[in-house]
Amino acid sequence: MIKNILLKWLVFSCFVLLYIMSSAQQLPQFNQYFFNPLGINPAYAGSRDAISAQMLARSQWVGFEGAPESQTVSIHAPIKKLNMGIGFQAINDIIGPRTFTGLYGNYAYKIKIGRGKLGLGLRTGVVFYKFDFNKLNYLDKDDPLYQGNTNFILPSFDFGMYYNDRKFYVGAEITNLNQAKIQVIDSVNYNGNSSSLYNQINVTAGYAWRINKHLTYKPSMLLKTAGSSPFIFDVNNSFLLNEKIWLGLTYRYNYGLIFITELNLLKGLRIGYSYDYTFNRLRLANVGSQEIFIGIDFGKTASKMISPRYF
Repeated sequence: MIKNILLKWLVFSCFVLLYIMSSAQQLPQFNQYFFNPLGINPAYAGSRDAISAQMLARSQWVGFEGAPESQTVSIHAPIKKLNMGIGFQAINDIIGPRTFTGLYGNYAYKIKIGRGKLGLGLRTGVVFYKFDFNKLNYLDKDDPLYQGNTNFILPSFDFGMYYNDRKFYVGAEITNLNQAKIQVIDSVNYNGNSSSLYNQINVTAGYAWRINKHLTYKPSMLLKTAGSSPFIFDVNNSFLLNEKIWLGLTYRYNYGLIFITELNLLKGLRIGYSYDYTFNRLRLANVGSQEIFIGIDFGKTASKMISPRYF
């Protein structure tokens, strides 16, 4: 038992070192990260021991014009004979005049450690940025409009580590290792303005405590680093009732509360929903933020899985 605890703390220490290397956050935020871990860590690929597909759609600040809209779909599977996992992921994020679309391939190599496995993962792909300057309101109409290239295609490379056994997991990811730059040219004065896709760290951890056959308690956390932007820190407490219904409450630092539920409808099929209740005055001007999740595991391996899977 002591040996397993030491191994877990050793792995967790490596993730802390990764955290120190981070800078700023730019990718879309999803509440139900623990239902779709591949979205924040390529090393999770293949960890469900089945062909697994997920979809998440988020509408933020419903009622605000130009409010963020985010969607992601992913699919991944293990290659057990090679101790590998592979996957594909697509992300779309719209905020006002800016549209971000990312297409990624994921690869993970699994190493047996104690009662669990350590995954080392890589994600590589391309991101498409589009800026529609016609959606901006200019206070000074004499300002030169940016009319050069408003569409950008950039490469992206991410690295992640993920350790889990049947009851515990911890993971960390560094995004945008290459820190690709976006440069917009003023078509009148030819002045270049550039912005980088800065590194971002996602650190997650969770534990499933089976109290009895009708109730399981699963606390978890997510930390996304900041740099020049405010960091995001989530603490979630979820309960699994009769191995069918997850009910959870997340506290997000300096933001509010998030109510989350997931239903295990059929073998391998899951549907989740979340609703944000913010603490600031913003809640008076919109009807809140909502998310819908759909996940399915299929194939011969899925039919043999012990239900439910905690992560």
